[in-house]
Amino acid sequence: MNKDESVYVILHEILTDQQNLLRKVSAKMYTHTIPSLDGSTIGGHTRHIIEFLEILLNSYHTDQINYDERQRNLELEKNPEKAIQTISEILSNINLPNKNLMMHQTVGNVSLEIPTNFFRELLYNIEHCIHHQALIKVAFNEIKMSHLLNKNFGIAPSTIQYRETQKIN
Repeated sequence: MNKDESVYVILHEILTDQQNLLRKVSAKMYTHTIPSLDGSTIGGHTRHIIEFLEILLNSYHTDQINYDERQRNLELEKNPEKAIQTISEILSNINLPNKNLMMHQTVGNVSLEIPTNFFRELLYNIEHCIHHQALIKVAFNEIKMSHLLNKNFGIAPSTIQYRETQKIN
């Protein structure tokens, strides 16, 4: 496997893990507000993951990327089945060759344009997924349902590798 393919394998594992988790939750659990996460929900974090990946896919064809312009599709936030389906669509379409993109971002009153590329943004999205999965893990711990999680859910691959080297045989 070449390094380009390994990025897709990692993303596939992360998103498949997300889908498997969503298959285990009820709509009520998916939309339950979590006080320690400022009232956010598992569905809200899942929607956020999906929408960033959708922006990346859509940007591939326009060469312009702006994560601030997401739709905030509340159906993804409220319906775990819709989220599972949308993740499948992303996985079916994301395996694209690298190409240059232009990132547009507004920070305060400053509008920025920054050159980037598809693979760089794919890596960013992997890290973004892991970050939000870590928050989802907090939600599962708070509602006392952490037994539903894969042991490495919300943990970066580099951390998993490091932990493996620290185990005593």
